[in-house]
Amino acid sequence: MENVAGGVGSDLELLQEYEPVLRFTAGELFFPTAVEAYVRIASLWELEPGGGAQQVVAAGSLDVDRLCKEAAARPDVELSLRFVAARFDRKQYREWRRRPGRPVFRSGGRFTKVGLLARVIDILFRSSLLLRGRVPGGLAAAAEVAYRTHLAPQHHPYYAHVTREGGYVALQYWFFYAMNDWRSSFGGANDHEADWEQVTVYLAEQPDGTLQPAWVALSAHDEVGDDLRRRWDDPELVREGDHPVVFPGAGSHSGVVVPGDYVTAVDPPGVLHRLLGGLRRLARIFTPWTRGEIAQGIGIPFIDYHRGDGTTIGPGHDRTWSPVVISDDTPWVQQYRGLWGLDTRDRFGGERAPAGPRYERGGVVRQSWSDPLGWAGLQKVPASATETAALLRARVGAIDAEIGGLSAQIDAGRTTLRSATAEATSLGHRQGLAGVAAERRAQLRQQERDLHALSIRRAQLLAERSAHAEALENPPSPPPPQAHLRKKALPVEAETDTRSRFLRIWSTLSTPLLFAAVAFLFFDQNVAVITGLVVFAVVFLGVEAIARRRFLAYAMTIVLAVLAVGLAVLVAQEVFGRWQTVLAAVFGAAAVATLVVNLRDLRRG
Repeated sequence: MENVAGGVGSDLELLQEYEPVLRFTAGELFFPTAVEAYVRIASLWELEPGGGAQQVVAAGSLDVDRLCKEAAARPDVELSLRFVAARFDRKQYREWRRRPGRPVFRSGGRFTKVGLLARVIDILFRSSLLLRGRVPGGLAAAAEVAYRTHLAPQHHPYYAHVTREGGYVALQYWFFYAMNDWRSSFGGANDHEADWEQVTVYLAEQPDGTLQPAWVALSAHDEVGDDLRRRWDDPELVREGDHPVVFPGAGSHSGVVVPGDYVTAVDPPGVLHRLLGGLRRLARIFTPWTRGEIAQGIGIPFIDYHRGDGTTIGPGHDRTWSPVVISDDTPWVQQYRGLWGLDTRDRFGGERAPAGPRYERGGVVRQSWSDPLGWAGLQKVPASATETAALLRARVGAIDAEIGGLSAQIDAGRTTLRSATAEATSLGHRQGLAGVAAERRAQLRQQERDLHALSIRRAQLLAERSAHAEALENPPSPPPPQAHLRKKALPVEAETDTRSRFLRIWSTLSTPLLFAAVAFLFFDQNVAVITGLVVFAVVFLGVEAIARRRFLAYAMTIVLAVLAVGLAVLVAQEVFGRWQTVLAAVFGAAAVATLVVNLRDLRRG
């Protein structure tokens, strides 16, 4: 892979022609800012193996040149920047929230968009923050003041990395944010100082030397490979001329092409990750009628708000871009492998600051930087119809050569086979050579099978050649724009006002009610209390199912539970000779289950 030829001027022309437009969510506090200004007010720290940190350069004494020198002098040491020296205390935080003109965000009730299990997991996750090295609650507020005061919040650079490879020109637009405040400002998964996100536009080289926009890929939370990219003609991709429109997440800054509120299930590492994976597998086995909806919902749930109803940055808008071209030769890109903000050493990883555009945490080069085609699953995608035709012609040539070789092998094999048949027949008529004749006939059968395999292979190649030849003569239409997507991320459906109010009330009260019921069970375990709690659980989960529009799936679950209990009772009752009654109950339950399934299919039809 090599940098774009033609000089910085030609790079800038391409970059500005396809600059993305970023539409943020109302209430966003941090926008793309300049690396140099951030470094000037940050301090540099050396992380110690025992968990501590030693300051290397104090705030106000650092710039990108010194950052590079200090990093070069410590090649084997973990380094991190620190943007905010101290978080706000409770009084400062309250004053910050009450300041005039503070952007206000209205979530609409994030728990209305996730189910009961997700809400319970969220409570457990929130409790785990007490045991983690998380960013303190007042840090986002202090970072916002520092950003607004020192980092020219109306100035928005992007850091552009341009490469040519495999018939594509990859225009990478890297955006640097002083803070990711997804958790503290928007109820998300994490907070961390500094944030790097990107948008990549892929231009396909045409036979006449022109460049045609082909794909757009976005850094995202849940997507990898093919799912990261959208085709230029995708009807869901909003464009303003040749400028793709991206909707960054509120506080998280990850990108999507369809605005709305997204449910993101975040998996913790280690044992909890494996536990959630096991729960998903069980959910797929025991609730197949939900088509994986329950399994997908098992995780630590958060809402990523990509509404696009706030500030817009891009060509033709009040706020525009200041491009900066970077490469492997840019000193701070190449030499500084440390983190760009406070390293909390969070065990879950989400609260740690990121490394720069070229590196992952730990100093490994990012795939998106070193292999932008592979990162978005484009190594396998031809850049143009001309390349596709050339590849097919090359394959047809290879097939012709292989068919020629196979035909020669088949001709020779046929001669050998017929000779072996004649020899076996001749030997069979000579007394005393019957054993040799039998051995020859066994060899003949193997030779016949080998010859048949060669004929099958040739027939397959002839069919493949015919298909390629037809495609070359009459090129097929390109696949639909979204044919490559395996798991398309879409926002949750907006609710009506009445339903939204019901969901907000229910999601607020249901989890406390559940925990209260469990607590009550520990105080009294008599039959009446247990029976009452079972009834409570059935009604409680029924309301939850109605709230999530999954009552039929819930009813099916209850029926299956009854069947399971019935089968267990059958084993016990059969010993006492009352198996007829139990069987009648089981088949009756099966009839109800069948009716529920049929009613569901009838409603869908």
